[in-house]
Amino acid sequence: MNLTNLIIISVIGTGISSIAVQIITVREFLSQFSGNEITISLVLFCWLMVSGIGSFAAKFFSKKSTTLYSVIALVTALFPLIQIIAIRLFRDFIFIQGESPGLYPVFFFILTFSAPYAFLIGFILPYSLSIIKTMDTEFSVGKLYITDNIGDITGGVLFSFVLVYFFSPFKIIAFTSFLLILVSLALIISLKRYLLFFVAFLSIALFFAFAFEKRFELSTLYKQYGLNIVSYQESPYGRIVLTKEREEYTFWESGIPTFSTFNITAAEEKVHYPLCQLDKVDDVLLVSGGMGETLGEILKYSPHHIDYVELDPALINVARQFGLLSPHAHVTIIPADGRRYITDSNKRYSAIILDLPEPDTFQLNRFYTSEFFARAKRILKGDGILSFSLIANPNYLSDVRVRKLSSIFNTLKKYFHTVLLIPGEEIYFLASDKTLSTDIPLKLREKSIITSYIDDFYYGNVTKERIKFLNESINPDEFINTDFQPRVINIMFNEWFKKYGTSPNWFLASLFGLLAFYIFLIRKEEYVLFSTGFASMGVEMLILFSFQIIYGCIYLKVGFIITSFLLGLLPGAILGNRWKKRGKDMLIGAEFGMILLLLTYLIWVNFYHSLIPEFIFFLYGFTFSLLCGLEFPVAAEMIGEEKSPAAGLFAADLVGAGAGTLAIGTLLIPLLGIQAAIIALILIKSVSTIVILKV
Repeated sequence: MNLTNLIIISVIGTGISSIAVQIITVREFLSQFSGNEITISLVLFCWLMVSGIGSFAAKFFSKKSTTLYSVIALVTALFPLIQIIAIRLFRDFIFIQGESPGLYPVFFFILTFSAPYAFLIGFILPYSLSIIKTMDTEFSVGKLYITDNIGDITGGVLFSFVLVYFFSPFKIIAFTSFLLILVSLALIISLKRYLLFFVAFLSIALFFAFAFEKRFELSTLYKQYGLNIVSYQESPYGRIVLTKEREEYTFWESGIPTFSTFNITAAEEKVHYPLCQLDKVDDVLLVSGGMGETLGEILKYSPHHIDYVELDPALINVARQFGLLSPHAHVTIIPADGRRYITDSNKRYSAIILDLPEPDTFQLNRFYTSEFFARAKRILKGDGILSFSLIANPNYLSDVRVRKLSSIFNTLKKYFHTVLLIPGEEIYFLASDKTLSTDIPLKLREKSIITSYIDDFYYGNVTKERIKFLNESINPDEFINTDFQPRVINIMFNEWFKKYGTSPNWFLASLFGLLAFYIFLIRKEEYVLFSTGFASMGVEMLILFSFQIIYGCIYLKVGFIITSFLLGLLPGAILGNRWKKRGKDMLIGAEFGMILLLLTYLIWVNFYHSLIPEFIFFLYGFTFSLLCGLEFPVAAEMIGEEKSPAAGLFAADLVGAGAGTLAIGTLLIPLLGIQAAIIALILIKSVSTIVILKV
């Protein structure tokens, strides 16, 4: 096989490896920073911006060496393992263990540990074309774009449909890097660089030895979870870690401690506060938190049946393996998303108990919105009760905490006649259409139910003064919390900055200043691709957040969504390459198509925002990216191959994509909601259309 073909195959290998590594990196940072979806946009922003810088740097790199290219390709294949290890080891070295870092520390941590690989990915594509051009002058920018897309799609499909279900991150990196490693070795052999081959072979041997050593991969988690890990499993839905300290077990899901044994106080409060209010307990729905003492406390009421919904089947299996979840005739365990189950269920329940972490992510906020409470009310019996808790100090509430509690309280009041707040170890919300009582011990005595904590300590903790203070703190004018205008996420985002005494203003000013300077320097055709990259990643963020709101489980589906966009780029690039002579008319048609799709999304969000099949999201992403893919070969043709447009166009596309990711995913959606983000994207593409008309 000649050198040209080897380099072309290496471009495909780079695509396979880079997309899998990108998804693994996103999932890794989600586990490191408590599943916060804003992390996704920060990772993709850093990745794309640095890749754009890498592509731009290739424009000024004049040395065209096939030997150097083979070394860069090999480093690109091997470096991802080092990157993931570094992220795991340095997270708790830089931050205090258990700390929730602010936006800027998170951003700079992500940037530091993703930048080297991202730069390599951005640099290697245009550099590969410059090497190929020395041997095959007919190979165009459009062909390179198509070749790269083939690799990207292959990597996305392999990860999303196969590898994520069977292998851990280190093994996935090894599998997806294999082709690029093989081609790099073939290039080195073809060039007769035998000393280099020896060094490369040793490096590859070490790479595979560490990647396939399970104990080594486990050891990289000790910094975050401690040495007492008794079970570690990479589920498609998240990372499941079980630790044991003396006789106490703690479950961690994607970096969040979700359950600890011997916490009888939490078990009694979440069960008895709502259930003692009912004259008769028939069917109970428990959403998460069913391990340990919880089910046993519910069974004291002799319910007809308990449905326990837990998203991840792997979590259930681990709990059963270690005796933390015992089978019972009156308990059915349902492996499903809690919100999806409530939406689809026709069963009527006496009580719905939510045992979930704080609504500080879109995944969790979706259980505290107007739309969710309406669905929960639908499956409750007439005198049924909905219960959940939020963390707060019953003696002092900050302004931010008051806004958060008030928003959720006001949202509940839309659907339930009575909303009772009980300041226990956490603040418990009880919502029902019947009258509710705060005298929990009296209710328990009437039912002859014995408890350990409530019987002895309730009156000392839940005083009339605390109840009065809590209720008087609620602001009835606070905005309600909805799916697509997530007030609680907005409050959390502001709290993030207030907690660390920072502001996003200087960061935004610097970013927009640099982008304005960059746009001033580039060609009009490059600006079109900048705006297209911006819109493409902006829409990807819209779909990621919308999908999370409706279906949850973004940890699993992030690969599917990214792959759907990649799948659209390939046919778009092929069609664009075929019709590139049409020039301006082709670009205008693609621009109008994108604007029409954005208007459709806006109409759905504003007037329908109902449950739609998952494949519609994937089809939408495919169609939008197809239009984006059309533009790259056309823009290259308009500039002219003789002007070597590859580096400039790749850079514009990547920088625009990075800017769109940050603007839409990190700022507009959390601060202003999804509608505002869509309007911003429509304006961006409208300006781009005007620019094309003036070309």
